[in-house]
Amino acid sequence: MLNALSQLHTASASRSVVAARANDVCASVSFYFGYWFSHWRA
Repeated sequence: MLNALSQLHTASASRSVVAARANDVCASVSFYFGYWFSHWRA
């Protein structure tokens, strides 16, 4: 039981790390496009 719980915790932790990394990438990409678009329009 304890082994299954530790495996479940490891899976959820890695999933949250992947989600945080994907969120960081999305934020940087949207920032880059907003920056480029504002300079392209000006």
